[in-house]
Amino acid sequence: MNKKKIALFGGSFDPIHTDHVNIAKTCYEKLGFEEVWFIPAYLNPFKKAQLSSIKDRLAMLRIVEEKYDFIRINQYEISNNRPTSTYETLSYIIKHYPDNDFAFIMGSDQLDTFEQWSNFNQLIKIMPFKVFLRDEKNFNQEIVKKYALETFTFNNNFLSSTDIRQLKNLNKQIPKINEYINLHLLYLPERVANQMDEERYQHSINVGKMAQKLAVKWGADENKALVAGTLHDIAKCWTREKQLWYLEHYLPFLIEEPFPIWHSFTGMLHLEKDWLIKDQEILQAVFNHTVGSIDMSLLDKIVFCADKISLERDYDEVEAMRKLCFDDIEQGFIALVKMQYEQAIKKHGQNSIGLLLTNTYNYFVKGEKD
Repeated sequence: MNKKKIALFGGSFDPIHTDHVNIAKTCYEKLGFEEVWFIPAYLNPFKKAQLSSIKDRLAMLRIVEEKYDFIRINQYEISNNRPTSTYETLSYIIKHYPDNDFAFIMGSDQLDTFEQWSNFNQLIKIMPFKVFLRDEKNFNQEIVKKYALETFTFNNNFLSSTDIRQLKNLNKQIPKINEYINLHLLYLPERVANQMDEERYQHSINVGKMAQKLAVKWGADENKALVAGTLHDIAKCWTREKQLWYLEHYLPFLIEEPFPIWHSFTGMLHLEKDWLIKDQEILQAVFNHTVGSIDMSLLDKIVFCADKISLERDYDEVEAMRKLCFDDIEQGFIALVKMQYEQAIKKHGQNSIGLLLTNTYNYFVKGEKD
């Protein structure tokens, strides 16, 4: 009986990305493997913690598994509920799947620490290792020669999970994985917290939670409310120069608006251009969260209100405003627009509050519809 050839691919996959898939495709299309089994780690032995949950990492892997019929997910390490060495995993698989012919695939970036893997002397003997060159010129050739390891090239985008988490090279990432990451607010420490101080970050989290509660109350999409609310101030702590660059390149007519509200526009642009968020409702809610517009959707109003009544807000009228927003979102929104307008005049003067806030006030508070 001919044994089925299966490639085993272990890793954190936090997140899985295009190059992971391209390695698997090379195994299937060029090296004669009939299946590739992705084996997500519960916790990589060389790492202190995973950055996203097991549930989310598995969900992202399943997106790939559903697209390619030769890809499978093996949950042995996940099911162990503890860090598991490659030696233990491979020993288990060899024992429990004796009718298959296995090889383990690894990236060349792992060669430097290869001999440090648990039970290495036994590990190197129980299964062949196939090395995929992440960098064709810069890899540990001494280890390759010492253990007679086969090396292979693949359609390499030079991606890393670290870069993906940090918003680099997203145009080369699997679109559905990127969408999942955005809509599930993964990697907030790398993508949001490092853009602002702790107080602003906590405010952002609070606004997301408040927007979600309001969405549940008023029948809006609670996930979109959570995402837009959490990300509404993503550009709040940017320098004037950085915000100006975005406006000059994409929305120069908004430069005339007051600088304190630029972050609404540059935040939307950052999410659209850099995060590659395509959902127009989320983008519009971020755009409108500070001073609104005459064309406000229910989601826009929810995020606008959540920003002004979030948990940490402690101005005198905040409890009354919270109650009003949960009793009547339309009246709550109008009351908060009026408050925003009056505070802006008091702080900056009638001639310095910008056209957008003035239009929003005239439309919703004064009822000037023409």
